[in-house]
Amino acid sequence: MRVRLGQVRLTGRQIEKGQTAFGALCGWILTGLGDRYQKHDELLAYVEETLVLTVRGLRRVAAGEQPLAEMVGQPDEGSADEDAPSAPEIIDGVLEAVNSREWVEPLLAEAAPVAEFATPVTGMFMLLRTGGLEYATTHVEPLRRLLDDLTGTPEVVADQAGHWDVMAGELRRLASDLEWCLAGAFPGPERPDVRAYLDIMANNVEALRGLAATSTAMTLITRSAGDLILLARDIVRGLIGDLFARASLWVIDSPEVVTRPVLVARLASLVTAAWRISAYVTALTTSIANLSRSIDG
Repeated sequence: MRVRLGQVRLTGRQIEKGQTAFGALCGWILTGLGDRYQKHDELLAYVEETLVLTVRGLRRVAAGEQPLAEMVGQPDEGSADEDAPSAPEIIDGVLEAVNSREWVEPLLAEAAPVAEFATPVTGMFMLLRTGGLEYATTHVEPLRRLLDDLTGTPEVVADQAGHWDVMAGELRRLASDLEWCLAGAFPGPERPDVRAYLDIMANNVEALRGLAATSTAMTLITRSAGDLILLARDIVRGLIGDLFARASLWVIDSPEVVTRPVLVARLASLVTAAWRISAYVTALTTSIANLSRSIDG
């Protein structure tokens, strides 16, 4: 079990400790990611140390150097709150909150982004939108920087979620294996010292299950953050492409003299596009901030 715990910790060390993978715009909001991993690794190390000390104690008992009752000490009666929720129960609440997507701002929720681009467009407009987006990301520095800030490194985010998922699975198996071993460890009548020992080891089983539940929650949180960032980035890219397509059509179809109403309408289009981009970016950062509270909690 010590070797397997070491492998779990090795998997965790492959998680990028910073938040840069989520992009400059949102990465700084997810401040709890690195701290959560650090705390997770410390708890794994604590469980590992506890099991090592227990094995050493059992060897002393087996050698006749120490009675089991002395090794386990006196049980701490009444210190535990039986009504207090377990770690997996607490994490279940976090998972429910994340899955409910109540943390996602309405502008980015469900079908709202789809409606933004629901209007059919001509083939020419599609070509102009694609070409305009490519031009914008290449030659217009503020727009390119905005998209860079939104992009991050999606493949790294996916790797992080994958590592958390691997840890969750192995920790669940470790908890089940330890529980199975304990069930057959002491056949016959339960003496008080044996019962005290099994109670202590049951805490280790619960700790492993709690760490597995935490890893599961971090898998979901990491994936949810990455998916929402990608969604918002694609929406902003679409808005920029639309704007460039419209501007191209203005140039192509513009008469020699542009009337004031036409100028006002074009200005309104520019303002609307800028407002929509700002609204989606704000909705994204607010949503990620809401999600980040799940990590901090």
